[in-house]
Formats: sequence, C-alpha cells, structure tokens
Amino acid sequence: MKKITLFLLAIVASASIWAENVKINGIYYSLGSTTAQVISDQSSDKSVYSAYTSVTIPSSVTYNNYTYPVTSVGTSAFEGCSNLQSVVLPSSVTVIGTDAFYGCVRLERVNLEEGLTNINLRAFYNCKLDTIVIPSTVTSIGNGAFKGNPTKAIVWKPANCSIGSDDSAPFYSTSSQVTSFVFADGVETVPAYICKNMNLLDTIVLPSSVRSLGQYAFMNCSKLKSINLPVTQKTLPVSFLEGCTSLESIELPATLTTINTDAFYGCTKLAHVNLHEGLTTINLRAFYNCKLDSIIIPSTVTSIGNSAFKNNPTKSIVWLPKTCSIGSDDSAPFYSTSSQVTSFVFGDSVQVIPAYLCANMNLLDTIVLPSTLTTIGAYSFKNCSALKGIQLPEGATYMGDGAFMYCTSLKSFAFPEGKKSLPTSVLEGCTALEEVFIPSSVTTINQDAFYGCSALRAIHNLAFTPQTITERAVYNVNKQTCILYVPMDYIDLYRAKAVWCDFLNIIGVATDLQFEDQLITVTYLKADADHSPHYMESQHWQVPYAPRIEGFTFLRWEVQSGDLSDGIFLQAVYQANEPTSAPAVYTNPANPAQKLIRNGAVYILSDDQLYTIDGKLAH
Repeated sequence: MKKITLFLLAIVASASIWAENVKINGIYYSLGSTTAQVISDQSSDKSVYSAYTSVTIPSSVTYNNYTYPVTSVGTSAFEGCSNLQSVVLPSSVTVIGTDAFYGCVRLERVNLEEGLTNINLRAFYNCKLDTIVIPSTVTSIGNGAFKGNPTKAIVWKPANCSIGSDDSAPFYSTSSQVTSFVFADGVETVPAYICKNMNLLDTIVLPSSVRSLGQYAFMNCSKLKSINLPVTQKTLPVSFLEGCTSLESIELPATLTTINTDAFYGCTKLAHVNLHEGLTTINLRAFYNCKLDSIIIPSTVTSIGNSAFKNNPTKSIVWLPKTCSIGSDDSAPFYSTSSQVTSFVFGDSVQVIPAYLCANMNLLDTIVLPSTLTTIGAYSFKNCSALKGIQLPEGATYMGDGAFMYCTSLKSFAFPEGKKSLPTSVLEGCTALEEVFIPSSVTTINQDAFYGCSALRAIHNLAFTPQTITERAVYNVNKQTCILYVPMDYIDLYRAKAVWCDFLNIIGVATDLQFEDQLITVTYLKADADHSPHYMESQHWQVPYAPRIEGFTFLRWEVQSGDLSDGIFLQAVYQANEPTSAPAVYTNPANPAQKLIRNGAVYILSDDQLYTIDGKLAH
C-alpha cells in the first residue's frame, strides 16, 4: 500500500511542474505549476481573438482534472484586437501584462477588481475607456498604461502606488478629456505626475488620509479652480500646481514648512494665499507670474529662492523675518522692471534687510525701519526712485554697497551714529539729495558714495578727523554752492585735506545746542574771509543752509559776533512745532540743558540723562 501511494504522489508532483499552452472555451492559457495565465492567440492565422467583441475571463480553468486559478493576463494577450469592446476580469487576476490590451481601439469597458496589484507598461494603451477605476490593491502601474484613451472620469483608490513619470504617467495626454478625478478615502500618496496636463479638470478633493504629495501632480491643469490640501502637509512639491491658470485662491495648511520650486509657477489668476507662521522655506519661482496683490512673509521664513514672487502685480508687502537669505539682483524675490509696490512694511523684529530686497520698487515713496534693524544689505533700495525720505535707526550701522543708489527723489539722508564706513555708491545718483548728515564715527568714505548728487546744498560732516576721499566720492557735487559743515575746532584740518578743501563754503558748527523757552539755537562759524573772497567784495552775509531738525521749524539766523575779516558767529533759531510741557531742566539757568542731534532727531542732555523733545526719558 505504501508503494502505490508514493507512486501516485510522484505522478501528481510531475503534473504540477509541467506547463503547456491550452485553449479552453475560446481563450488560450499558459498553465504553470499551480496557476494559469491568459496568453495571446496561438492559432496559426491569429483569427480567434480578432473576431471577439467581448471577453469574460474566468477566475479559474480546469484541465486534466486539475483546477488552475487564473492570476494574470500575459504580455500582448489581446494586443490589436480592434473589435473588442468589453472585458470582464475576475478578482483572481493580480497582474495585467505589458501591452495586454494595446491598441484595442474599441475597448470601452473593463472592470478592474480588488486584488489586482500590477498593471504593466502600455496595458491599455490607445483603447477607448471612458471611465477607469483603479482598485485599492494596485501597487504599481507601468509607463503609459492608459495613455491615448478618451477617458473622462477616473477613480483612484490605492493607498500607495508607483507610476510612470512625466509623459509616461499612466493617464498622460496632450489633449486630456478627463473632467473628474476622485481620490478615494484611504489614499495616502498622490503620485507624481498623476494628473499632469488634465486641462479640463476643475475640482480636486483630497481625502484627509493623504500624507504625501508628488511633484508635478497637477501641473498644467489649466481649468482647476479648487483644490484642498491635507491639514498635516509639511511640504508642497516641485511644480505641484504649476500652470494652473484658473486657480484664484488656495488655503495652505498651518503645518507647511516648505514650498518647493515652481510650486505655483504661472498660476496667473492666483490672487490670494495666506503664508502661515512656521513656514521656513520658499524655493525658486514658487509664485512666479501669479496675481498676488499683497504678500506677508512670516517671521519664521529663513530662505526665499530666486524670483520666488517675480512678475506679480503686488502693491503691498509686509516683511517679518529677522534675517532671511534671498536671491540677488534681478533674481531677488520681488524683482520687477515695472514694480507696482507702493507699500513695504518691515516688522518690529527685523534685524537684516537682505541685499536687493526692494530694488526697482520705483513707486515706493515711504519706508519705516524698525529700531531692531542692524543691517541694510547691498542695493536693497536701489532704484527706489519715488522714495522721498527714510529714517535710519541708531543700530543700523552696517550698510552694503549701493544701498540707496539712484533714489532720485530722496532729499535728505542721515547716517546713524556709530557707523564707521560709508559704502561704495551708497547714495550714488541721488540727484534730488539736498542734505546729508555724516556722524563723527565715520572714518571712511568709499568710492562713488555721493557720485552724481548734483543737488547737494549741505554736507554735515561731524568727524573730527577729515576722511580721505577721492574726487569720485563727490563727483558732480557743486563745491561752489554746497556748504560743508564741520566741527568748529577742526575747520583748518578740512581746509587742508584733499577734495574737502575744494568746497568754497566751510562752516564750523558747535557740537551742542542751546534750548530755552521752546527755542533751539545752533552756533556756526563761517570760514575766514580769505577762503571766501566773494563776501569781502559784496560786504554782505550769505546765510548758511539751516539743518532740518525733527519737530521744529527754522525761524532765522542771528549774528552773534565778529565781522567779515575775522569770521562770523551765527545762531540758527528754531521754534517748536507744538507746545511742550518741558521739564525744568530745559530752562533752569543754574543747570542749562544741551541739545544733541542724533540721526536727525533732537534730544535734551541734562545731568547725564537723555530726554526726548517732549520730556520723556530716552532709551
């Protein structure tokens, strides 16, 4: 009995490893050891399949009393069956092979059942499928699997599925007809390129289960008006919504930290987007050529890539980062050759203005800088031709080259005390500039600092030691009419210093101010008559240009003493613009207060305490 049993087992084993191609109920199969695969027409003239208009694949076939589950449709099984209109697949099929239904130009209906895992290359290429439902069990779809179909509706159920890229994506078409694409609950990954070029798709709803978004996923969906993003999303991928020219607004999740390159490139109707605190990185061209009217950059942003907001019709910008790296020159984030920005507000905690940040904003007429500012980057306000005035905080002692170059409406400029060097071309081409204040701390004035400032009427240089400068530093400044104000006791040093000595009018100024009964007086000394012979001939005094003092109006010059041959002492008298409740130290004859000008503002110094002009203790 043992011998017979063993012999029977041996026969079964040999049958299970034997394979052959067989035809069962009009369909050819390749029988493996335990499973069957549908294969191509094996007839000599390939005429069997070509006549079929519909095919139903059974879940199993029986051959020689052995049942084989049908688990796959093989390579090119029904390729070119131009009469085939419908196919029914069983849930036992896990793989649809390469080119399985390639060129079945009349194939309109096929059911893909749960249990299917792989749809290989060009499986349904150039068919006529109107609706496609991808089961949740599918994990891989090959290049061009559904390419060339006139599909209008797609339902996508896989949690995670790899697909072909770019023009090899499964549904790619240069003239897509898809109007509905539904992502089912349970989807965790939106694959890269999945809906690229679906230019009739107007709405996308992503389920809450989505955790990952692929690059180029909705690129060139030109009719897309609405899409929601997962609330837990941290990164927007490269070119995620690039070219979605109908998208007008989008709500970004508060969890977002990175917006990648070209994410919204060319979304020409995108007029509103809210960037939340927590965002750190906005990469290259992220919002290039959109329609953003106003932009608020959160304080948490540390990096903005080249041309991130270029070619937007932006009118208002709020800048909150303490410090942030950006692209330079014409790659700066807001750069435009025809900027429309009229308002640029810096937050109270900003420490660094990056190079080129506001360059070419030629409609910007006012800038208010925060007291926290320490650094103004190179060319940061270059070509801000409407900018009329700017107040630099005391701590802003670092300034890059050309920071205010070609600000052709700027009339007055005061460098903050503590600054040691005036950068190259810092005020070059400021053709309306009438007055500039250089604090005593400045030891170096670089090339072209005031190049082309042809309207300069007064330079207030409070340095005790005249700086060494070249002629280019004050090129095209009229030294016959521009008055050089210097510390009273150091006039001779300026008269002996190259380039400075070329100024016809050098006037000494006291280092303090006198204040009584709401009047400020500033004492000046005119250079001796030998340096200005015009006054000897005319026998009359040409009064100096009075400096502007915040909160006060200049009234008159008063001659205090001297004559034309000895030099003349003058006092500039100012009236407070508004009545003040000044502390007693202002008028106490026993303890007269001194006035100091710092960065264009007036302060009262008394008993080693510094007060603002309205009597508050200065900090």
